[in-house]
Amino acid sequence: MRPRIFLFFIVLAGAFSLIYSVYAATRFNFYYFNPDSVQSNFSLLTNGFCTFLKKAELDVSFQAFTQKGDFDRKVREVRPALVLVPSWYYQQHGESLGLQPLLTSLENGKPNYTKILLIRKAEPFTVQGLKGRTVAMTTMGPDTEDLLSKSIFKDLGFDFSTMNIIVTPKDADALYALALGQVDAAVVGQSTLDMVGSINQSIVRGIQGIAVSSPVPMPLLCTISGTMPEAEIARLKHILTGGSIPSPSFMKMLNINGWRNVL
Repeated sequence: MRPRIFLFFIVLAGAFSLIYSVYAATRFNFYYFNPDSVQSNFSLLTNGFCTFLKKAELDVSFQAFTQKGDFDRKVREVRPALVLVPSWYYQQHGESLGLQPLLTSLENGKPNYTKILLIRKAEPFTVQGLKGRTVAMTTMGPDTEDLLSKSIFKDLGFDFSTMNIIVTPKDADALYALALGQVDAAVVGQSTLDMVGSINQSIVRGIQGIAVSSPVPMPLLCTISGTMPEAEIARLKHILTGGSIPSPSFMKMLNINGWRNVL
């Protein structure tokens, strides 16, 4: 019996060695998509992430996406180990993609942010007056109008399905479209409004807010089950939530200054 037992342990050890070697030889993919981000320099963002991940000794390839369609296609073509996505994206696609939330990002210590419904001061529409008018904003998926009416601006009692939503790739694009008179209104994150205002006061001087949203959850860091060893996931979470390696300063580009475990 002893030779058989010995042989069993040799086979078992070989299996564990094979599993480890597969993980060790794999470079894990990390995809990022968040049209509400104030950051548009994805080259700078990618370099910052890659430098941080290398310093953390994590063999992870980072890629940022501007267009939802490109992100959707890439996620299905080459499954990532990690994604950082808006909460609405997780709600709509989390189950079909097998996403498991790990951490929620924080802005100024809070797990949420606000959106502002803006108009030009020269054309002071009321909320009711926007019926049939053009409203620029970033996508929130196929349920954009419902999310705006029933969740994001749920306490204000107006119907975005009566407005013509013009989808822009980035949050700042919606603001610029409004300032240039290309649309009648825009829905923009408060951080984007602050950022643009700090750069060009003339753009924000001619606009005004007529409604403030309910709190919108910040983006979620998720994994896909079986794509990354649990030990590596735990180490990444520890690093981001205040472990041995400081939180990277480039996170300011995303208006993220902290992380919290998903409850």
